[in-house]
Amino acid sequence: MAAPLENVSETLNRKLFDLPRLSAAHDIAPQGPFRLAAVRWLWDYWFRSLAPGGRYFFLATILFFLYGSLTLEAQSFVPFAYALVIWSITEIARILERPKVEVRTQHPDRIAAGERLHVDVEIRNLKSSALAGAQLIPHRLPDPIDFPTLSVQLPTMAAGESASTQIELAPQKRGVYELHGFRVETAFPFGLLYASSARIVRSNLVVYPKFQPLERLELPQSRRYQPGGVAFVSARGESVEYIGNRDYREGDSVRDIDWRATARLSRPIVREFREEYFLRAAVVLDTYVPVITPEACANFERAVSLSAACGDYMNRADYLVDILAAGPELHHLHAGRGLASLDQMLDILARVDSTKKSPWEELGAAIEANLEQITSVICLFLDWDETRRTFATLLQSGGGAVKIIVLRDKANGPTTLPTEGTWPDEIIVLGEDEWLHARHL
Repeated sequence: MAAPLENVSETLNRKLFDLPRLSAAHDIAPQGPFRLAAVRWLWDYWFRSLAPGGRYFFLATILFFLYGSLTLEAQSFVPFAYALVIWSITEIARILERPKVEVRTQHPDRIAAGERLHVDVEIRNLKSSALAGAQLIPHRLPDPIDFPTLSVQLPTMAAGESASTQIELAPQKRGVYELHGFRVETAFPFGLLYASSARIVRSNLVVYPKFQPLERLELPQSRRYQPGGVAFVSARGESVEYIGNRDYREGDSVRDIDWRATARLSRPIVREFREEYFLRAAVVLDTYVPVITPEACANFERAVSLSAACGDYMNRADYLVDILAAGPELHHLHAGRGLASLDQMLDILARVDSTKKSPWEELGAAIEANLEQITSVICLFLDWDETRRTFATLLQSGGGAVKIIVLRDKANGPTTLPTEGTWPDEIIVLGEDEWLHARHL
């Protein structure tokens, strides 16, 4: 019953009092009353030092003290004195029974928001005596990462013995987080105080936005010559297209000689090839959120997720992809193809944040330097207004083919400018339901 009760109390705490997460596995944020160090110490002692039985006995000890303070009878302090003796013995046992362990962990570096992260943990008992009744808890987890099971019971381990287990973490929000390791604690032998040992094994976890892979993405394309473009490469050698034969010229490779044509025409003839190039596309993420509201933040997160879906599709379609987003800092990634490039894109989208400052001037300067080689631009806007239309016109006047998608929930009302008649091509407007089920754009 402990876990359900703690879940209920956590829900009431977050919804009624808007306090930080109060959990033995999570770090405590210095906000509200927890700005005071004394309050944080009391919370830490209550949740991390006192076992469930110890909390009840601690309250009983306070009642014994109050009872002895409110009466003149000398015998009234006897229960309180007995309680102090028990606490003293428990504190000594806590020092003697403190676990001494070695902890090793292994987990993926990246995971999508809302998925379960499986962490393999190996614990080795370094004490000369057995470790019994111990449990494993993450140490000071960041607030957006849930620990659904609250604790993992460990088997009894003899001196020098090891045990392996697996725990699950559930990141709920995209971002880059630092995991601090794990805490092994035991309430042996009296069940009042936890004797704990924190093993700091720092590791970074990239939580990228969750997205649904697109099955089809209609990209407008402009005709551009890309000097120095990147040729298609396969597992072996280069990929080239045969375009015809011509007379041999000095410097041509002997391997390209067409011997049949040479014998027929009695002069050296070579085959001529042309390299095929990647198409280069850009995804422009709108980070401009002038007024922070839950609806505006939700639209921004949808835009980030759709950016990930577009980048994933274009990566699978052998595009060279530019990701551009200007939040508190400018993010510009020019990625190639393959899993490594997709990881780079997701890393950027895990870090990007909204901004109250208009980013269009900064974004325009960043994309203008590369616009001559970009064939398609997808603009993921949070609204359609004069500023965004001017930015899209700048892209189109530079020769790029522009596709505009506006992510705006009906709760935010219509766009500032009408989407019809203000742009020569169709503007796709996606609300919450359309975005969730979009497979073709």
